[in-house]
Amino acid sequence: MPNRRLHRILMGGITGIVLFAIAGAWFLVSHTSLFFAFVCFFMIVVLAILLIKKMEKLDVQLNKFFRAIHNNDFRIHFAEREKDRFLYGLFQEMNRIMAQFEENRTVLEERRFYYESIIRVLTHEIRNSITPIASLSADLIKYPEEYGEKGMIDGLQTIHQQARQLNTFLDAYHRLTHLPDPVKAKVEIPVLFDKLQRLLNSEPGSKYIHYISLENMEVLCDQNLITLALINLIRNALQATVNTPEPQIVVEAGREKSSSFLRVIDNGEGIIQSRLEDIFIPFYSTKKEGSGIGLPLSRRIMQLHGGELFAYSTPGEQTVFGMHFPD
Repeated sequence: MPNRRLHRILMGGITGIVLFAIAGAWFLVSHTSLFFAFVCFFMIVVLAILLIKKMEKLDVQLNKFFRAIHNNDFRIHFAEREKDRFLYGLFQEMNRIMAQFEENRTVLEERRFYYESIIRVLTHEIRNSITPIASLSADLIKYPEEYGEKGMIDGLQTIHQQARQLNTFLDAYHRLTHLPDPVKAKVEIPVLFDKLQRLLNSEPGSKYIHYISLENMEVLCDQNLITLALINLIRNALQATVNTPEPQIVVEAGREKSSSFLRVIDNGEGIIQSRLEDIFIPFYSTKKEGSGIGLPLSRRIMQLHGGELFAYSTPGEQTVFGMHFPD
């Protein structure tokens, strides 16, 4: 560790200065050799200069390091080309700490944006549901004679319907924010694909789904959560290809570089570039019947696995949802 090396350097330098001082004093007092006394005092000066230079360089870099942390500037990089093993190790450690700070800040900013989006939508949906309930119930109380029995019943049915819609929305919010931690195990992808095929066999357009996987491929994941995420993605693909003359949906698994992936690819209507990030905002949906919960839920599942869900689309040609798992 760098702090141990610093301790050894300081103790070695100080010990050397003390020993040379004792030896030089002995040579000088005993009149044994003025030359060796001079050599000893010369070595004391050299060691002192070397220690001072090392500490000055260290002081400059540490000041820069702590100033960067204080200012939340984690882009700074300390050169690791030092010949000195201590400084080389120390700068490596400082760069690692900076990278960790930057990663944590990015994660916190993503989470802040994520929950701000949820809160905005929650506020919007709850206000939209409660406003007509409050208005209509106030009218029913204030003008019961004007509404009559039938009007009262119709009004109560409207209030009941609005309350049910709000309850459905809150249930969706609860599912999104209360996902269990993944219980990971090695899952055989061909077996997982067989399960998906059986589950989706009754879905309209399921005959156009093709499953492709490497033989004996396994992924470390929570099978139930990943199945839920894949069902969301495949259903989206089925809906996107409803009006496609020759629909093609491919669910494939494979490996690239040092990670495993699952992809759902379709040739449906696609998503324009400016909407590719919006689709992961909770409760955002371009479909009238859509809840806007499927894609955010699927991305959250992947984040809980330490992975990510990405989307790529060329409208009218191909849309890809890629689930990437870390090894």
